[in-house]
Amino acid sequence: MRPRTIGLLVAVLLVFAGVGAYGLTDGPAASGPGAAEPVELAERWISSLPEALESNHHSPAAVAIDGESYIAVPINSRQGTVCRMSVLDGDGEERWADTLSEADCNVHSISDPTIADYDRDGEPEILAATSAREFVAYSLDGRVELRRNLTSFGYSTPVVADLTGDETPETVVVDLLGGVSVFRPDGSRVWNRDVGDARVRQPRVEDFDADGDPELAVGKTGGSVVMLNGDGSTRWQRNLSDALTLRWIVPAQIDDDPAVELVAAGFSGNVYAIDGRTGETQWRRGFDARGTSVYAVGDGDDDGVPEAYVAARDGKVRSLNARNGSVEWTTTLTLEPVAPMPPPSLGDLNGDGSLELVAPSNTGSVSVLDPTTGELIDSYSREEKINTFVPLVDFDGDGDPEALVIYNDGRVAALDA
Repeated sequence: MRPRTIGLLVAVLLVFAGVGAYGLTDGPAASGPGAAEPVELAERWISSLPEALESNHHSPAAVAIDGESYIAVPINSRQGTVCRMSVLDGDGEERWADTLSEADCNVHSISDPTIADYDRDGEPEILAATSAREFVAYSLDGRVELRRNLTSFGYSTPVVADLTGDETPETVVVDLLGGVSVFRPDGSRVWNRDVGDARVRQPRVEDFDADGDPELAVGKTGGSVVMLNGDGSTRWQRNLSDALTLRWIVPAQIDDDPAVELVAAGFSGNVYAIDGRTGETQWRRGFDARGTSVYAVGDGDDDGVPEAYVAARDGKVRSLNARNGSVEWTTTLTLEPVAPMPPPSLGDLNGDGSLELVAPSNTGSVSVLDPTTGELIDSYSREEKINTFVPLVDFDGDGDPEALVIYNDGRVAALDA
Protein backbone atom coordinates (compact mmCIF):
# COMPACT_ATOMS: atom_id res chain seq x y z
CA MET A 1 0.00 0.00 0.00
CA ARG A 2 2.78 2.40 0.84
CA PRO A 3 6.25 1.49 -0.40
CA ARG A 4 8.96 3.34 1.58
CA THR A 5 12.20 4.61 0.10
CA ILE A 6 15.03 5.06 2.57
CA GLY A 7 18.50 6.26 1.69
CA LEU A 8 20.29 7.41 -1.38
CA LEU A 9 21.32 3.89 -2.48
CA VAL A 10 17.69 3.01 -3.19
CA ALA A 11 17.24 6.35 -4.96
CA VAL A 12 20.14 5.61 -7.28
CA LEU A 13 18.77 2.15 -8.05
CA LEU A 14 15.45 3.72 -8.95
CA VAL A 15 17.13 6.06 -11.39
CA PHE A 16 18.89 3.24 -13.23
CA ALA A 17 15.62 1.30 -13.28
CA GLY A 18 14.03 4.24 -15.13
CA VAL A 19 11.31 4.99 -12.60
CA GLY A 20 10.62 7.94 -10.27
CA ALA A 21 13.76 9.02 -8.40
CA TYR A 22 13.73 10.24 -4.81
CA GLY A 23 16.45 12.16 -3.02
CA LEU A 24 19.01 12.79 -5.76
CA THR A 25 20.83 15.78 -4.31
CA ASP A 26 23.17 18.38 -5.71
CA GLY A 27 24.27 20.23 -2.57
CA PRO A 28 26.72 20.37 0.34
CA ALA A 29 27.40 17.48 2.69
CA ALA A 30 25.49 17.37 5.96
CA SER A 31 27.18 19.44 8.66
CA GLY A 32 26.58 22.06 11.30
CA PRO A 33 23.68 22.66 13.69
CA GLY A 34 21.06 22.37 10.94
CA ALA A 35 21.90 18.74 10.10
CA ALA A 36 18.76 16.65 10.61
CA GLU A 37 18.47 13.63 12.89
CA PRO A 38 16.90 10.46 11.45
CA VAL A 39 13.14 10.75 11.05
CA GLU A 40 10.81 7.93 10.03
CA LEU A 41 7.32 8.61 8.76
CA ALA A 42 4.62 6.37 10.22
CA GLU A 43 1.14 6.14 8.77
CA ARG A 44 -1.41 6.89 11.51
CA TRP A 45 -4.44 6.38 9.29
CA ILE A 46 -5.94 6.94 5.86
CA SER A 47 -9.43 8.39 5.70
CA SER A 48 -12.17 6.68 3.72
CA LEU A 49 -14.71 8.02 1.25
CA PRO A 50 -17.96 6.56 -0.08
CA GLU A 51 -16.63 6.79 -3.65
CA ALA A 52 -13.40 7.51 -5.49
CA LEU A 53 -12.86 11.06 -6.70
CA GLU A 54 -10.44 12.88 -8.97
CA SER A 55 -8.26 15.99 -8.77
CA ASN A 56 -8.46 17.25 -5.22
CA HIS A 57 -6.43 20.48 -5.29
CA HIS A 58 -6.97 22.02 -1.84
CA SER A 59 -5.29 21.29 1.51
CA PRO A 60 -6.83 20.38 4.89
CA ALA A 61 -6.66 22.37 8.12
CA ALA A 62 -6.78 20.97 11.66
CA VAL A 63 -6.95 21.87 15.33
CA ALA A 64 -6.91 20.09 18.71
CA ILE A 65 -9.40 21.43 21.27
CA ASP A 66 -9.93 19.95 24.76
CA GLY A 67 -8.41 16.64 23.71
CA GLU A 68 -10.52 16.38 20.55
CA SER A 69 -9.26 16.60 16.96
CA TYR A 70 -11.02 18.39 14.13
CA ILE A 71 -9.59 18.02 10.62
CA ALA A 72 -11.34 20.06 7.93
CA VAL A 73 -10.97 18.44 4.51
CA PRO A 74 -12.17 20.20 1.33
CA ILE A 75 -13.47 17.47 -1.00
CA ASN A 76 -13.62 18.54 -4.65
CA SER A 77 -14.29 16.49 -7.77
CA ARG A 78 -13.35 17.01 -11.41
CA GLN A 79 -16.43 14.97 -12.35
CA GLY A 80 -18.67 17.51 -10.62
CA THR A 81 -20.50 14.92 -8.54
CA VAL A 82 -19.25 15.06 -4.92
CA CYS A 83 -18.08 18.32 -3.34
CA ARG A 84 -18.25 18.81 0.40
CA MET A 85 -16.58 20.08 3.51
CA SER A 86 -15.73 16.92 5.44
CA VAL A 87 -14.57 17.17 9.07
CA LEU A 88 -12.69 14.20 10.55
CA ASP A 89 -11.78 13.18 14.07
CA GLY A 90 -8.33 12.17 15.33
CA ASP A 91 -8.71 8.66 13.89
CA GLY A 92 -9.64 9.84 10.41
CA GLU A 93 -13.35 9.07 10.80
CA GLU A 94 -15.85 11.60 9.52
CA ARG A 95 -17.61 13.67 12.18
CA TRP A 96 -19.86 15.58 9.80
CA ALA A 97 -20.00 16.95 6.26
CA ASP A 98 -21.72 19.77 4.37
CA THR A 99 -22.35 18.99 0.70
CA LEU A 100 -22.52 21.43 -2.20
CA SER A 101 -25.04 20.96 -4.99
CA GLU A 102 -23.90 19.21 -8.17
CA ALA A 103 -24.49 22.47 -10.05
CA ASP A 104 -21.79 24.12 -7.92
CA CYS A 105 -19.46 21.12 -7.78
CA ASN A 106 -16.10 21.21 -9.58
CA VAL A 107 -12.39 20.74 -8.97
CA HIS A 108 -12.02 23.97 -6.93
CA SER A 109 -15.44 24.13 -5.25
CA ILE A 110 -14.20 24.46 -1.65
CA SER A 111 -11.12 26.52 -0.84
CA ASP A 112 -8.31 25.64 1.55
CA PRO A 113 -10.13 26.08 4.88
CA THR A 114 -9.01 28.24 7.79
CA ILE A 115 -9.62 27.34 11.43
CA ALA A 116 -9.75 30.47 13.59
CA ASP A 117 -11.93 32.23 16.16
CA TYR A 118 -13.25 34.79 13.69
CA ASP A 119 -16.06 36.04 15.98
CA ARG A 120 -14.07 36.13 19.28
CA ASP A 121 -16.47 33.82 21.10
CA GLY A 122 -13.64 31.72 22.54
CA GLU A 123 -14.12 28.80 20.15
CA PRO A 124 -12.47 28.36 16.75
CA GLU A 125 -14.60 27.96 13.65
CA ILE A 126 -13.98 26.39 10.25
CA LEU A 127 -14.03 28.95 7.44
CA ALA A 128 -14.09 28.34 3.70
CA ALA A 129 -15.02 30.03 0.42
CA THR A 130 -16.99 28.07 -2.17
CA SER A 131 -17.94 27.97 -5.83
CA ALA A 132 -21.51 28.81 -4.76
CA ARG A 133 -20.11 32.36 -4.41
CA GLU A 134 -20.26 32.17 -0.66
CA PHE A 135 -18.10 32.49 2.41
CA VAL A 136 -19.21 30.01 5.09
CA ALA A 137 -18.29 29.75 8.77
CA TYR A 138 -19.02 26.45 10.57
CA SER A 139 -18.90 25.67 14.26
CA LEU A 140 -16.74 22.67 15.10
CA ASP A 141 -19.88 20.53 15.41
CA GLY A 142 -21.03 21.44 11.90
CA ARG A 143 -23.55 24.19 12.52
CA VAL A 144 -23.47 27.02 9.94
CA GLU A 145 -22.80 30.18 11.94
CA LEU A 146 -22.38 32.57 9.04
CA ARG A 147 -22.99 32.54 5.31
CA ARG A 148 -22.23 35.58 3.17
CA ASN A 149 -22.29 36.20 -0.59
CA LEU A 150 -19.15 36.83 -2.58
CA THR A 151 -18.89 38.61 -5.90
CA SER A 152 -17.68 35.47 -7.72
CA PHE A 153 -16.30 31.94 -7.26
CA GLY A 154 -14.65 31.56 -3.84
CA TYR A 155 -11.12 30.29 -4.54
CA SER A 156 -8.62 31.53 -1.93
CA THR A 157 -8.35 30.59 1.72
CA PRO A 158 -10.06 33.05 4.10
CA VAL A 159 -7.68 35.09 6.25
CA VAL A 160 -8.58 36.13 9.82
CA ALA A 161 -6.56 39.17 10.93
CA ASP A 162 -6.97 42.72 12.18
CA LEU A 163 -6.67 44.35 8.78
CA THR A 164 -8.38 47.65 9.68
CA GLY A 165 -6.31 48.26 12.82
CA ASP A 166 -9.30 48.53 15.18
CA GLU A 167 -8.01 45.72 17.45
CA THR A 168 -10.82 43.44 16.26
CA PRO A 169 -10.16 40.64 13.76
CA GLU A 170 -11.82 40.74 10.36
CA THR A 171 -12.20 37.91 7.85
CA VAL A 172 -10.75 38.67 4.43
CA VAL A 173 -11.92 36.66 1.41
CA VAL A 174 -10.53 37.07 -2.11
CA ASP A 175 -12.61 35.46 -4.85
CA LEU A 176 -11.57 34.17 -8.27
CA LEU A 177 -12.27 37.36 -10.21
CA GLY A 178 -10.52 39.58 -7.68
CA GLY A 179 -13.37 40.64 -5.44
CA VAL A 180 -11.95 41.40 -1.98
CA SER A 181 -14.51 41.20 0.83
CA VAL A 182 -13.76 42.14 4.44
CA PHE A 183 -16.25 41.00 7.08
CA ARG A 184 -16.63 42.01 10.72
CA PRO A 185 -17.11 39.29 13.37
CA ASP A 186 -20.89 39.82 13.21
CA GLY A 187 -20.85 39.17 9.44
CA SER A 188 -21.39 42.76 8.35
CA ARG A 189 -19.20 43.90 5.48
CA VAL A 190 -16.49 46.46 6.20
CA TRP A 191 -15.66 47.06 2.55
CA ASN A 192 -15.53 45.36 -0.82
CA ARG A 193 -13.01 46.05 -3.57
CA ASP A 194 -12.41 44.67 -7.07
CA VAL A 195 -8.70 44.22 -7.87
CA GLY A 196 -9.17 42.13 -11.04
CA ASP A 197 -8.53 38.45 -11.75
CA ALA A 198 -6.78 37.00 -8.68
CA ARG A 199 -6.07 33.30 -8.27
CA VAL A 200 -3.46 33.29 -5.54
CA ARG A 201 -4.06 30.43 -3.11
CA GLN A 202 -3.03 32.35 -0.02
CA PRO A 203 -3.64 36.12 0.20
CA ARG A 204 -1.56 37.55 3.04
CA VAL A 205 -2.09 40.13 5.80
CA GLU A 206 1.03 41.61 7.43
CA ASP A 207 2.47 44.98 8.36
CA PHE A 208 4.53 44.83 5.18
CA ASP A 209 5.88 48.39 5.29
CA ALA A 210 6.56 48.38 9.08
CA ASP A 211 4.45 51.50 9.68
CA GLY A 212 2.35 49.91 12.45
CA ASP A 213 -0.69 49.25 10.26
CA PRO A 214 -1.39 45.96 8.42
CA GLU A 215 -1.78 45.59 4.67
CA LEU A 216 -3.24 42.91 2.38
CA ALA A 217 -1.16 41.38 -0.44
CA VAL A 218 -2.91 39.67 -3.37
CA GLY A 219 -1.27 37.91 -6.32
CA LYS A 220 -2.96 38.18 -9.70
CA THR A 221 -3.33 36.04 -12.80
CA GLY A 222 -1.62 38.59 -15.02
CA GLY A 223 1.61 38.37 -13.03
CA SER A 224 1.27 41.32 -10.68
CA VAL A 225 0.98 41.87 -6.95
CA VAL A 226 -1.36 44.46 -5.45
CA MET A 227 -0.90 45.75 -1.90
CA LEU A 228 -4.02 47.17 -0.24
CA ASN A 229 -4.25 49.33 2.87
CA GLY A 230 -6.62 48.42 5.67
CA ASP A 231 -9.31 50.69 4.22
CA GLY A 232 -9.16 49.02 0.80
CA SER A 233 -7.16 51.72 -0.98
CA THR A 234 -4.20 50.68 -3.11
CA ARG A 235 -0.79 51.16 -1.54
CA TRP A 236 1.08 49.88 -4.59
CA GLN A 237 0.77 47.50 -7.53
CA ARG A 238 3.70 46.00 -9.40
CA ASN A 239 3.83 43.99 -12.60
CA LEU A 240 6.58 41.37 -12.50
CA SER A 241 8.50 40.57 -15.67
CA ASP A 242 7.55 37.21 -17.18
CA ALA A 243 5.52 36.30 -14.10
CA LEU A 244 2.34 35.08 -15.79
CA THR A 245 0.10 33.68 -13.05
CA LEU A 246 1.26 34.29 -9.46
CA ARG A 247 -0.31 31.57 -7.37
CA TRP A 248 2.00 31.52 -4.35
CA ILE A 249 3.08 34.48 -2.19
CA VAL A 250 4.79 34.09 1.19
CA PRO A 251 5.57 36.96 3.61
CA ALA A 252 9.03 36.73 5.17
CA GLN A 253 11.66 38.90 6.79
CA ILE A 254 14.61 38.16 4.53
CA ASP A 255 16.94 41.10 5.11
CA ASP A 256 17.93 43.67 7.73
CA ASP A 257 15.37 46.40 7.02
CA PRO A 258 12.13 46.48 9.02
CA ALA A 259 9.81 45.92 6.05
CA VAL A 260 8.43 42.43 5.43
CA GLU A 261 9.17 41.02 1.99
CA LEU A 262 7.11 38.72 -0.24
CA VAL A 263 8.54 35.63 -1.92
CA ALA A 264 6.37 34.89 -4.95
CA ALA A 265 6.19 32.07 -7.51
CA GLY A 266 3.89 30.96 -10.28
CA PHE A 267 3.44 29.43 -13.69
CA SER A 268 6.34 31.15 -15.47
CA GLY A 269 9.11 29.30 -13.63
CA ASN A 270 10.39 32.46 -11.95
CA VAL A 271 10.71 33.16 -8.23
CA TYR A 272 10.76 36.73 -6.89
CA ALA A 273 11.55 38.57 -3.68
CA ILE A 274 9.50 41.76 -3.43
CA ASP A 275 10.01 44.65 -1.03
CA GLY A 276 6.84 44.93 1.05
CA ARG A 277 7.17 48.69 1.48
CA THR A 278 7.75 49.72 -2.13
CA GLY A 279 6.82 46.72 -4.27
CA GLU A 280 10.22 46.77 -5.95
CA THR A 281 11.76 43.45 -6.98
CA GLN A 282 14.82 42.69 -4.81
CA TRP A 283 15.81 39.64 -6.83
CA ARG A 284 14.47 37.31 -9.49
CA ARG A 285 15.54 33.73 -10.09
CA GLY A 286 14.40 31.91 -13.24
CA PHE A 287 14.29 28.17 -13.91
CA ASP A 288 13.78 26.28 -17.15
CA ALA A 289 10.83 24.35 -15.71
CA ARG A 290 7.51 26.17 -15.58
CA GLY A 291 5.18 25.93 -12.64
CA THR A 292 7.26 26.98 -9.62
CA SER A 293 5.62 26.92 -6.18
CA VAL A 294 6.66 28.13 -2.72
CA TYR A 295 5.00 27.80 0.67
CA ALA A 296 7.87 27.68 3.21
CA VAL A 297 10.44 30.41 3.83
CA GLY A 298 12.60 30.04 6.93
CA ASP A 299 16.07 29.39 8.30
CA GLY A 300 15.98 25.64 7.83
CA ASP A 301 19.74 25.16 8.11
CA ASP A 302 20.20 27.41 11.18
CA ASP A 303 22.85 29.57 9.49
CA GLY A 304 21.19 32.89 10.33
CA VAL A 305 19.92 33.45 6.78
CA PRO A 306 16.41 32.38 5.68
CA GLU A 307 15.86 30.07 2.74
CA ALA A 308 12.98 29.84 0.28
CA TYR A 309 12.12 26.22 -0.53
CA VAL A 310 10.85 26.05 -4.10
CA ALA A 311 9.41 23.17 -6.14
CA ALA A 312 9.03 23.11 -9.93
CA ARG A 313 7.54 20.96 -12.66
CA ASP A 314 10.94 19.48 -13.46
CA GLY A 315 10.42 17.31 -10.34
CA LYS A 316 13.03 19.19 -8.32
CA VAL A 317 13.06 20.99 -4.98
CA ARG A 318 15.53 23.84 -4.55
CA SER A 319 16.73 25.74 -1.52
CA LEU A 320 17.28 29.40 -2.39
CA ASN A 321 19.12 31.90 -0.24
CA ALA A 322 16.18 34.21 0.46
CA ARG A 323 18.41 37.31 0.60
CA ASN A 324 19.79 37.03 -2.92
CA GLY A 325 18.03 34.10 -4.64
CA SER A 326 21.15 31.97 -5.10
CA VAL A 327 20.63 28.20 -5.16
CA GLU A 328 22.04 26.41 -2.10
CA TRP A 329 21.06 22.87 -3.13
CA THR A 330 18.84 21.00 -5.57
CA THR A 331 17.16 17.65 -4.98
CA THR A 332 15.34 15.62 -7.62
CA LEU A 333 12.19 14.00 -6.25
CA THR A 334 11.07 12.40 -9.50
CA LEU A 335 12.14 12.00 -13.12
CA GLU A 336 8.54 11.59 -14.25
CA PRO A 337 6.63 14.51 -15.82
CA VAL A 338 4.66 16.28 -13.09
CA ALA A 339 2.00 18.97 -13.17
CA PRO A 340 1.54 20.49 -10.71
CA MET A 341 4.53 20.16 -8.36
CA PRO A 342 3.37 21.10 -4.84
CA PRO A 343 5.67 23.19 -2.64
CA PRO A 344 7.45 21.80 0.46
CA SER A 345 6.51 22.57 4.08
CA LEU A 346 8.98 23.26 6.92
CA GLY A 347 8.58 22.05 10.49
CA ASP A 348 10.01 20.07 13.42
CA LEU A 349 8.32 16.70 12.88
CA ASN A 350 9.74 14.85 15.90
CA GLY A 351 10.22 17.67 18.39
CA ASP A 352 14.02 17.37 18.55
CA GLY A 353 14.60 21.07 17.91
CA SER A 354 15.77 20.71 14.29
CA LEU A 355 13.62 21.37 11.25
CA GLU A 356 12.67 19.00 8.47
CA LEU A 357 11.40 19.72 4.98
CA VAL A 358 8.30 17.77 3.92
CA ALA A 359 8.26 17.68 0.12
CA PRO A 360 5.32 16.10 -1.76
CA SER A 361 5.49 15.07 -5.39
CA ASN A 362 2.62 14.90 -7.84
CA THR A 363 3.62 11.25 -8.38
CA GLY A 364 2.26 10.35 -4.92
CA SER A 365 5.39 10.41 -2.75
CA VAL A 366 6.01 12.48 0.38
CA SER A 367 9.72 12.92 1.10
CA VAL A 368 11.35 14.19 4.28
CA LEU A 369 14.49 16.14 3.37
CA ASP A 370 17.28 17.62 5.44
CA PRO A 371 16.84 21.39 4.88
CA THR A 372 20.60 21.90 5.28
CA THR A 373 21.59 19.64 2.39
CA GLY A 374 18.45 18.44 0.62
CA GLU A 375 19.41 14.86 1.50
CA LEU A 376 16.59 12.32 1.73
CA ILE A 377 15.71 11.17 5.26
CA ASP A 378 12.59 9.09 4.64
CA SER A 379 9.60 8.87 2.32
CA TYR A 380 6.04 7.58 2.07
CA SER A 381 4.05 6.85 -1.06
CA ARG A 382 0.63 5.88 -2.36
CA GLU A 383 -0.39 5.20 -5.95
CA GLU A 384 -2.38 8.42 -6.11
CA LYS A 385 -1.33 11.88 -7.19
CA ILE A 386 -0.76 14.78 -4.80
CA ASN A 387 -1.83 18.18 -6.13
CA THR A 388 -1.19 20.50 -3.19
CA PHE A 389 1.11 21.24 -0.26
CA VAL A 390 1.16 19.18 2.95
CA PRO A 391 0.06 21.07 6.09
CA LEU A 392 2.10 20.33 9.22
CA VAL A 393 -0.19 20.73 12.21
CA ASP A 394 -0.46 19.24 15.70
CA PHE A 395 -3.98 17.84 15.34
CA ASP A 396 -3.69 15.45 18.31
CA GLY A 397 -2.26 17.91 20.85
CA ASP A 398 0.92 15.93 21.57
CA GLY A 399 3.21 18.91 20.95
CA ASP A 400 4.59 17.72 17.60
CA PRO A 401 3.06 18.42 14.20
CA GLU A 402 1.68 15.72 11.96
CA ALA A 403 1.64 15.77 8.16
CA LEU A 404 -1.81 15.76 6.55
CA VAL A 405 -1.53 14.61 2.93
CA ILE A 406 -4.59 14.92 0.70
CA TYR A 407 -4.48 12.75 -2.40
CA ASN A 408 -6.10 12.96 -5.80
CA ASP A 409 -8.81 10.51 -4.71
CA GLY A 410 -9.88 12.78 -1.81
CA ARG A 411 -8.42 10.59 0.91
CA VAL A 412 -6.18 12.02 3.61
CA ALA A 413 -3.14 10.23 5.04
CA ALA A 414 -2.03 11.31 8.52
CA LEU A 415 1.72 10.80 8.87
CA ASP A 416 3.65 11.04 12.14
CA ALA A 417 7.35 10.89 13.02
